Amino acid sequence: MEITSVVGPVLGIVTIFLTAHLKHLPPEALFTKAGVTIIGLGTASALIVAYSAKDIKHSIKSLSLFLKGPQVNGHSLVESIEKLAALARKDGFLALEKEIEKLEDPFLAKGVRMLVDNTEPQIIQEVLEAEIELKFEEEELAAKFWEDMGAFSPTVGIIGAVLGLMMVMANLDKPDQIGPGIQAAFTATVWGVAVANLFALPAGKKIKRMCQIVKLHREVAMVGVLGIAHSHAPKVLVERLRNMLDLEHE
Repeated sequence: MEITSVVGPVLGIVTIFLTAHLKHLPPEALFTKAGVTIIGLGTASALIVAYSAKDIKHSIKSLSLFLKGPQVNGHSLVESIEKLAALARKDGFLALEKEIEKLEDPFLAKGVRMLVDNTEPQIIQEVLEAEIELKFEEEELAAKFWEDMGAFSPTVGIIGAVLGLMMVMANLDKPDQIGPGIQAAFTATVWGVAVANLFALPAGKKIKRMCQIVKLHREVAMVGVLGIAHSHAPKVLVERLRNMLDLEHE
């Protein structure tokens, strides 16, 4: 569990209500049906226009990455590569075939499979680099989705504010309706900005960082496979991989 992904938004919401309390503003004043409707449905409609159904589904699933963090283990990856490098140096690439099914990292397994199939190192590098970039673009799309939510929601909040003020202007002769109209206007603005800055934009930034971590682990796996292909000494190869992952500081 990525605890900061839970603590951050909760702390933000608590801060809003605590500030309202310090200003002697009742909690119910922070909610109006009109304000919640315009922020929720308005932001959703903007995202539906901007993204395909497939991209939206993928982006929503990315919340598991936001909450759980990248499911990668640098130490385990380096240990697997060291074992494979030692085995290949001792018994040749064909000896790696029986190890493929034991590998937890599917990307590493794919590279080792190409080694066993006697694929040229240059071809292995081209194939793995292309897959790394493709997967990174797909995964980073989710980060862009949440960042766009953060861009849309404040603007939608302004629409809510304008609608609220329009109601006020239309009812200047009815003083009892002026207050609710102004309240709805400010509520929409508050929650539009809050959704953007306390969740959507930070979530997009964190998901992007996690995508970069996953990409780095794939690059380490690729470097490991290429090191094995070029018969690099296992200890030297492992030291290089550890430096890439900065494992000494974990």
